[in-house]
Amino acid sequence: MSRTDKWVAGILTLGVIGLLLGVLAFAAVSRIPVAHIYVNSAGARSIIVAGHRAKAAPDWPGAYRVSPRYTDPAFWSTATLYFRQGPAVTIPRQDIKLWVYRG
Repeated sequence: MSRTDKWVAGILTLGVIGLLLGVLAFAAVSRIPVAHIYVNSAGARSIIVAGHRAKAAPDWPGAYRVSPRYTDPAFWSTATLYFRQGPAVTIPRQDIKLWVYRG
């Protein structure tokens, strides 16, 4: 491999790495639209303490339905729920039973 080929390969490699880091950075700060989620009783308690509503799901014992507008990406260990009004609520991801995303 000549010296020019090594430089071109290095520049292309750095470009691909830069693009991947850009996608990861964008994914880390983006918010995902959610129609509603189902949480367990510990998650519902945290949401109610923050001043939001959590209704018991009639067809799923032990689950509560919550309607935030947005949430953090799925690769964090906690989920921050952003509501229309009031403060955002951060709960452990293990407290969430089901996500229903907006389309």
